[in-house]
This record gives sequence, C-alpha cells and structure tokens, in this order.
Amino acid sequence: MSAEQTELLYSPYGEVSYEMFRRLRRAYADKSGMIATLDDIGMTRFPVLLRPRGFGKSTFVQMLKCFYDISYSGMYEELFSGTEVYEKNLAGHNAYHVIDFDFSGVSGVREDVLLRSFIIAVNSGINDFMVRYPDFVFRPTEAEKETPSGLIRAFVDAYKRYPGKRSLYLLIDEYDNFANNLLSADRELFRVITSTGGFLRDFYAAVKDGTKRYIAKTFITGVSSVSLDSLTSGFNISLNVTADKNFNNYAGFTEGELKKLIPKLVDLKSIGVTAEEVIARMKTVYDGYCFSWQAGNTLFNSSMCLYYLNIIRKTGEFVAPEKYLDPASDHDGSKLRQLFDIAADDLADYVINTYLAGDDFYLEKLAENINLNQTAKYNDVQLLSMLYYLGYLTIDPEHSTSDGLMLRVPNLYMSRLFAHCTMDLKLRNSSVFREQCLDISGLLQSADDLAGFAVSCTQFLSVIFTSQVLAHMSEMALNLVLYAKLSSLREVVAELQKSLRVPGQGENFADLVITVNKGKSSECVYLIELKYIPKNDATAATISRRAQEAAGQVQTYRNALEFRGKMVKPCAMVFAGAECVHCAIQ
Repeated sequence: MSAEQTELLYSPYGEVSYEMFRRLRRAYADKSGMIATLDDIGMTRFPVLLRPRGFGKSTFVQMLKCFYDISYSGMYEELFSGTEVYEKNLAGHNAYHVIDFDFSGVSGVREDVLLRSFIIAVNSGINDFMVRYPDFVFRPTEAEKETPSGLIRAFVDAYKRYPGKRSLYLLIDEYDNFANNLLSADRELFRVITSTGGFLRDFYAAVKDGTKRYIAKTFITGVSSVSLDSLTSGFNISLNVTADKNFNNYAGFTEGELKKLIPKLVDLKSIGVTAEEVIARMKTVYDGYCFSWQAGNTLFNSSMCLYYLNIIRKTGEFVAPEKYLDPASDHDGSKLRQLFDIAADDLADYVINTYLAGDDFYLEKLAENINLNQTAKYNDVQLLSMLYYLGYLTIDPEHSTSDGLMLRVPNLYMSRLFAHCTMDLKLRNSSVFREQCLDISGLLQSADDLAGFAVSCTQFLSVIFTSQVLAHMSEMALNLVLYAKLSSLREVVAELQKSLRVPGQGENFADLVITVNKGKSSECVYLIELKYIPKNDATAATISRRAQEAAGQVQTYRNALEFRGKMVKPCAMVFAGAECVHCAIQ
C-alpha cells in the first residue's frame, strides 16, 4: 500500500455479530451508549422496541448479549474498550446469563410447519446457551419438547437447579417476522397462532411466568405492532417504548455517525469527494426517519447506507444512490399494496391522494397494539400506524406535539415506492389508462418542436382525471401519470425524479428525463421540468412566471455531470389543470 492510499476497515454490511465487528476490524457505529438508557432505574425492565427493516436491530441485540452475558466477561476489554458505554463503567456488564432467540427465520404455510419452525428457533437459542455454559443441564420431557411454551418453562426450571445461577436476561429478535408474513398469505392461520390458545400467546405467557422467578430482564425487537397484542396478552408487563425520545437513535445512523463511518469505509481522496458530499447525496434518498416527536434529529436507513458505500468503495465512483438500493431492505411496492389490501374501504385512496397532494398525515396517537383478531380490516389509525412502524411514513417532529402527530413520507426512496404502488393500484390495471396514447413522434425524431407531444399530453391527462382513474390532480399526479405511460413504451427510457449533480449546485432532481435511442450515436435526452397551476388560478401572468421558473431550472439541470457529452434538450412544460399551456425547448 502506497503512502497515498488510505487503509480502510472492512464493511459491516450483512454482518450481524457485534463480536465479529470488533474482532475482524469492521467499521461500525457505536450504539453502546444506549445501554445506559436501558439500565436507568426509571426504565421498564421489559421494553419492546420496533423499527423498520434494515436499521440494525439485530446487531444491537447481539451487542447487548456481549455486554450483559457472563460468558463474555473475559472479552469485555476487547469488545468494549473505547466505546461510549465503556467510559460509563456500568456495574451491570457481564452480570447476567443471557439467552437470546432469533425468530427471523421462522416460516411455514401450515400451522404444524410453523409450530415446528418456531420450536427449532427456541431450541437454537437454548442450544447456544448450553454451548456457552457446558455445565448447564437441560433435559426436557417429550411433552415439553412439543410446544414453545413447554420448552421455555422447562428451561427456566432447569436454570432454577443450575449451580451457577444468577439472573436471566432474555433477548428476542424479530418477534413478529413470521406473523407479519402470514397477514398477506393466510389471515386465518394468523388468527389461529395469535389468538387465545395459540402457541405464540402461550409462549409469551410462559415468558411472563419466568419473570416471577429468574428472568430479570427482557429486550424484544420487531418491525410492527400487528402481533404485539398476542405478546402483551401473554406478557402484559412488557412496554412498547418505540416512540420514546431516548431510543430514537438506537437503530439507524445519525449524520454524525456517518461522518465518522464513511472515511473508514471509502477512500474519499481517490474518488475526489468529502464525507459531507457523500452524506448530502445519500440524505435525500436514505435519511428522514424520526421515531419520536421529541427527537432532535432524523436517521438514515443503515443497511441502505452500507450497501451504497460498498458500491462506491468497489467501483471507485461517486454513483447515484437511488440506482443502488439495498436488495435486502425488504421494501417494495407490493408490500405497501398488501397493507392497503387489509385496510378498510377507501383508505388506500385517502393515503394515495394525500401523498399525491404532498400533504402530511395527521394522527392523534399511534396504535401500540393492533389486534386483527378483533377486526377484519385496518382502520385509519391502524393503517397509518403500520405505515409508520414499517418505515413508509415517519414522524415530522417540527409539526408534531403531545396532542397529535404529523406523519410524512421520509425520503425519495419511500416516495418512489408510493409512486409505484399508485401506478399498480390505479393506472396499470385501468383500461382507460392503457387505451390512451401519447404522440412521441417528435421525441423519436429528436425534434425541437414538441407541440404534438404537448397536445397528446393534454388529451391523455384530461381523460385520466375526468374518468376518475386518479381523482386528485396535482403536479406530482401529472408527473406520475406521464411517467407511468412513458415507462410503458419500448421506444423511450423514462426516469422520474432523476438525481442530477450540478457543479456548484449540489444534488438536484429533474421531474422527467426521457431518453430516445438509448446507447446509440443518435441518443437524445429530453430534460423536462413540469409546473402545475390549478385551472382557476391560470392567469397569463401566472403561466408566464411558472414557465420562467421551469426554464431557469432546466437550464441549470442541463449542466449536470450526468449529461456531459450527451445531446440534451431542456424542456419547460406548464399545465393549467390537465391542459398543457406552455411547452418550449430552452
């Protein structure tokens, strides 16, 4: 390695084990200070903390295991020296026997298969405990082996007889993963396992019984509160602290954490960028999450960030983050649609129309326990709460108070998921949408006169909105409908809200980018900025002003690094209602 090169640490992407982070020189964000919050005398001993996928919950659980478990006492210096919690010198470190259960792999389409998978996960946690404590004797009866509740009761009984017993700390990761998957696949099976007498509820009842004897603390993670009623019905001493301001930063990356992390993972000098520039580019796509109205900062999806930083590191290029979305994030438009399918009538329309209008969602209080055994469909509070828990919406702290929450779409990535879900629900299955045509002959000829295209846009949009395919007309709605139609055509490549790097201007986003003859010598890029005016407000002065705004923006955008060496035709379009009243190449 030359003196000019930077020695980088290994990426933690895909790695869950906190122990391996420390031993294999993997870069990581130090979340250990949160342990002091958990240890606070005023904090519940049985917290439940929910976060969307990709935020590092499992790593946090493994860190707790390393910190609290007696078997790791000889590695305390190695694993925690230099961390925030090490400086606090908490007395509780390595003072418990920790047993942890990971339910992320539990699956099954029949009750017996699901039960067996759950039992395997419970056995796996017990076997891991026995590996760490070879002198621990566990001999459950055949009857106890047949149910998860029987196993956990037998484990606590065996611990009672264990000569080295102190206190148990029980960790559960992804308590709800398999139950959430059942909601879209088999609602009846979901009801069976989560209702009275179901193995899930019986398991948590057995955990509660254990807290009367040797289970001193628990820590439970999950994604949503949709099966929390089953947990709390059996384990009603647990407390959902998801929206507690003290835990806002427990999962996900703060901007400060990224500033420290990025130089350890990316050779910034060789790429010619700063950590601040990388953060600025990721911010619009991955940032914006807030889980408490009292929080002072937003958070980045950590898995998304690590995946993107890996791409930069491997390619040596400062690529656009929205083109490299973490495949393990488990977020897509189909999951959003599944939520809408379980919602009461017209709620999907309400959410979509609010999104298209660019408005926030008001919610007086989050639904902490959502019991689908008592209701067949989500009501408005339950649906908005689920969208919050799963990360599709997040809290806007500036406009939220103790009296009510304002929820918003956190970032560009989630906005695009709403856009694609809208297209799937409202456009692609509509015969009205499919039968209408756009005149793209001028585009295909790389012409400067797009009058035919503009007229066809008016005709197309007028039919879509008068036929109530989409009931809400807005700038976003017009953009989305045009993009959906253009993206269905083989002759062009359409991009919505395309990220552009303009020298001296930072990150910008073009409304529509249409490329014809992609990859050929005759390739031409139409860079379109669209402005919308309500029909009643469309005076000549307003149209002129909006046209000038659009023209100024596309002139700026044409200087983007992404367009160097390409034929670019910047186009300003203004719509009064559905009518295109201005269309000009700049």
